[in-house]
Amino acid sequence: MRRGPTFWGAAVGVLAALLLIITLRPHPLTTGPMLGEQGGAIGTLVLQYTHGAEFVWPVYRQFLVQQAAGVTVYVACPDEADFDELRAALGPVPCVIKPIYTRHVMTAWARDRWVQLLPATPGAVITLLAPQGELQQEIWPQRAGDSHVAQDVATALAPAVSARRSTLYFDGGDFLCDGPWVFVTPAVLQRNLQHTVRTREELIQAIQFDLHRQPVLLDDAPDHHAGMYMMAAGTERMVVGDPSLGAKLLAPASADGLDGGPDFTSAMQRRFDSVAKLAADHGYHVYRIPTVPALHGKMYLTYVNVILDERAGKPVVYMPIYEGQEKMNAAAQGVWEALGYTVRPIDCTSEWQRGGTLHCLVNVLQRRTGGV
Repeated sequence: MRRGPTFWGAAVGVLAALLLIITLRPHPLTTGPMLGEQGGAIGTLVLQYTHGAEFVWPVYRQFLVQQAAGVTVYVACPDEADFDELRAALGPVPCVIKPIYTRHVMTAWARDRWVQLLPATPGAVITLLAPQGELQQEIWPQRAGDSHVAQDVATALAPAVSARRSTLYFDGGDFLCDGPWVFVTPAVLQRNLQHTVRTREELIQAIQFDLHRQPVLLDDAPDHHAGMYMMAAGTERMVVGDPSLGAKLLAPASADGLDGGPDFTSAMQRRFDSVAKLAADHGYHVYRIPTVPALHGKMYLTYVNVILDERAGKPVVYMPIYEGQEKMNAAAQGVWEALGYTVRPIDCTSEWQRGGTLHCLVNVLQRRTGGV
């Protein structure tokens, strides 16, 4: 007598679970794959700014003054005073800068707030996929504010842009997307295993469902965002940081700025080498570039935390450089130039000690195929 109710109860439970998944996750038929790191000229950018983040001024100024007149830059910020403060600090720039007022506290780190999913069909809606929640949002009001930025941007740009929340925890910087692959940092496994998924295989399936790319888990990578130690360079090429090269070129004066000094240990070198090997195993030609990680914390002198662009169909890289590191800056520029890129240096001296550089501050919303 109990079999009927038990069956129907289970059926209702399964149906409810499916409806929840459909509600929380982008449906495979309505969203395309995650936007890659290169493949066309920059069309639209999204930045964040709030009073107290003046360290971004020189970085934004150098970057935006080099953008084409047809580029639109949206700046998410709490209110008019914050936007006016940034706009005055930037001075004249050729691109169009427009505010998006969030009306809540937030940080200036735009990259981690969401990943962009391409439209499923040309002209359809762009989807911003936000994580289930921000790390430490329970005790950090600014991070709690960051958790709403994807929806803030989508609301301002509707109906062309929508926002959805994943069932997974991640930072946008935990994913590096190129071709059929999305490289995934160890933090995603650590934050989700036994929390949102039961097994590694379930996590891979969930990422593939969300991003429509094949996940590659970076099990032995450095403890940082992927863009701090690797960057896709097009035509199956990957640029990967190399502390052994950084050790040969680091100017001693800058070592004092690294928390605990530089980390040139064999353990750290192994993690970078592991990333290089995994990229090679997936068909990439790997090119090594100088990198200096700190012994403690997440300070890196890195030359892969870049923004890639095209001008007149030719590849361009906006590459971080650092005051006092002329030899290392030049060596890194040589790596990118050998790959066919025009290098446009961006001095990130004001920013790198906070744990990120250029790529961490900039989110690309749209690219225009064919360059400008």
